[in-house]
Amino acid sequence: MNVNHKFPLSLLGVPSQQVLLQQLQQGHQHQQQQPQQPQQQQDGFNGDPAFFQRAGPGLNFFPQQQYQQPQNHPQQQQQQQQQQQPVLGQYQAQNALHSQLPRLNQPKFMTQQGAIAPQPSQTLQMGAGSFPSPNKVNAVNVDEPSSVYWQHQVQLCLLSRTEDSPHYYARLYAQNSRKTKNPYAEAKSVTLIDATKTIVAALEEQEKQQQAAQTYATPAALMRNKKTDLEEDEEQRTTARTQGKQLWCHLDFSGQGLLNLAPKLFQYDFLESLYLNNNKLTTVPLVVRKLRGLRVLDLSRNRIGEIPPELGLCYNLRYLYLFDNNIKTLPHQFRNLIDLLFLGIEGNPIDLNIANLIAEKGTKALITHFRDMEPTYPEPKPRSWLLLEDDGDVIDPIQNPNAYTNDHLHADSADCFTLMSYNTLCQHYATTKMYKYTPSWALDWEYRRNALKEEIIRYNSDVICLQEVETRTFHEFWVPIMSDIGYKGYFFSKTRSKTMSDLESKKVDGCATFFRTSKFQLIQKQHLEYNTVCMGSDRYKKTKDLFNRFMNKDHIALITYLQHTESGEKIVVVNTHLHWDPAFNDVKALQVGILLEEMQGIIRKFKGTNNAEEVKNTSMIICGDFNSTKKSAVYQLFSSGSVSKHEDMEGRDYGRFTDDGFHHSFKLKSAYDHLGSDFPFSNFTPTFTNEIDYIWYSTNSLQVKGLLGKADEEYFSQQIGIPNAHFPSDHIPLVTKFQIQKKGHGPGGTKKPEFKPDYKSASSRKT
Repeated sequence: MNVNHKFPLSLLGVPSQQVLLQQLQQGHQHQQQQPQQPQQQQDGFNGDPAFFQRAGPGLNFFPQQQYQQPQNHPQQQQQQQQQQQPVLGQYQAQNALHSQLPRLNQPKFMTQQGAIAPQPSQTLQMGAGSFPSPNKVNAVNVDEPSSVYWQHQVQLCLLSRTEDSPHYYARLYAQNSRKTKNPYAEAKSVTLIDATKTIVAALEEQEKQQQAAQTYATPAALMRNKKTDLEEDEEQRTTARTQGKQLWCHLDFSGQGLLNLAPKLFQYDFLESLYLNNNKLTTVPLVVRKLRGLRVLDLSRNRIGEIPPELGLCYNLRYLYLFDNNIKTLPHQFRNLIDLLFLGIEGNPIDLNIANLIAEKGTKALITHFRDMEPTYPEPKPRSWLLLEDDGDVIDPIQNPNAYTNDHLHADSADCFTLMSYNTLCQHYATTKMYKYTPSWALDWEYRRNALKEEIIRYNSDVICLQEVETRTFHEFWVPIMSDIGYKGYFFSKTRSKTMSDLESKKVDGCATFFRTSKFQLIQKQHLEYNTVCMGSDRYKKTKDLFNRFMNKDHIALITYLQHTESGEKIVVVNTHLHWDPAFNDVKALQVGILLEEMQGIIRKFKGTNNAEEVKNTSMIICGDFNSTKKSAVYQLFSSGSVSKHEDMEGRDYGRFTDDGFHHSFKLKSAYDHLGSDFPFSNFTPTFTNEIDYIWYSTNSLQVKGLLGKADEEYFSQQIGIPNAHFPSDHIPLVTKFQIQKKGHGPGGTKKPEFKPDYKSASSRKT
């Protein structure tokens, strides 16, 4: 992309800034030669660094020299001064009134002479389509006119009005870049973004001090091996997403007089900062939703009358400036702006309820308010049940609608059963810090457990494998419910419970397996602790990686050996949950490698045989949350039977697993592979959306006849993550209908015809 004087780009943070600096040199010199405007504001931030220096160390980021305000051409200056005279008189009258008002207990830096707050006043009358006055005062009757949060609004709005030159941010960055290279140059100028960050940092420091004495109900031991900081994870993911793909991620179109935005602009989904301030925009395109990597968006000083709900999907936004527009309200989809630190709305005829909330509690409280309101989006469509042909292809419901009648859909045979796998999200992990996008009432365990109960009962599966089930919840909640509807269940918790008191151990999560007693009966059961198996066997080399990376992960597997009552077939059902962190993909591969190796010995014990062929042909289902994508070593090991020299294992030493790779003799396939890309995800959060839950089955003894299809695409296109009002977990359940194949027989128990080629009947190829 070419950079010229007319359309400069701000390539912030990029080493190759020389081109931009050279092309903006002329404009920068012209800007410096302009005479300074006389000071117009008598109170509040007016470009004078002394205001912030009086404010104390919390905001002392301006240099000692006079801040140089960007200037317009002489004719524009004269016209602007004429427009501002009535407004100036109004500000002066308000400031006189403000000095007589009682003040709140505020931080020291907010009680200085320069801090102002908006006062009740008459609204400035503007003609239709007219450009907002640079000093337009928002007629907001806030409950607390001396609010710290509203003072921030006014201060930053005034600073925003000084940034009125074309490509202000790009020019300022070029200027500051030159000064950085010259040790004798003057100190850097400060932008609106810098001022906002400093104000936010001061407020966050106060919040940390207030929360320092608070105690947390959930012990650290219960949260071990679970992601606890989505914000940090997202920072890393954002950096990884843009690294090596784009050399720039910031774009400055400020002060261009733009009336519309080209649709191609929103194809740059790598953008992190977009400056569109000081233009003539009246609308924000709906395709803004594609810019989900945005951290900074400045739409100040335009003619925008309405903010589209789609902007709420840009959940990475941290600084959103809407100063000096004609905005009257904000969409409820702003509930998704979970990382928003500052929302600038001064200079708008904004709804008083919104203004008062910001004035009283700030931006974060506004987002929380939108989040905790009753959902305004429609309910999702029910997931469709998909039927499969004998060859594994999905029956098209459009071409063959008769197959999807109620009679066929719910038809059951003596050799069929259904199985569900579902990560239910343990209540101790469902915190407001981890799930900032979820309404607090929807995150409440009382609400979620009832929703989980209804969902699990609705699917009516014969075998139910649950992950992240609290020990006490299993015994006190799930067992009574499932027993009443004809199920029997077993549970095993993570290894950490052994090191805790009885009270705390009941809060540890694990895996629970239920089966319908009219369909199955239990023959045997066993559990598997991956780290305990390693320590107790000489087959596993005790390497540094084993001790430092593997041994502190206490994940388990619950194994049940069931007999299908009607067919008499015996089936091994494995329910497991692997470590979540993608930085430990090697650990997950080792956990699966140990599981598949140990299963051979467990099956021999269950069946009382040493026949390798009989072990290999055992009917087996391995399901759960594997926290592994289809590119992982875990998936490759399951699907192909072996994995070696995979990138997940590079640089790791796990003895023979590293030297020889992982291997197993079972013939396994993922049930949802029959849908391919038509099943896009089983886990849906802002930081991660993918298929990581699987139901693996023995292809030589079981056949997939039906699958619970994908979730409503239209619904999820309007969301940033679950759980929410309609989905009680951050995972969606997998449900599969299996048909048992008799040994040596084809689908449905029909014996396959033997194929014997008749060489005599074919014509000879010899001439």
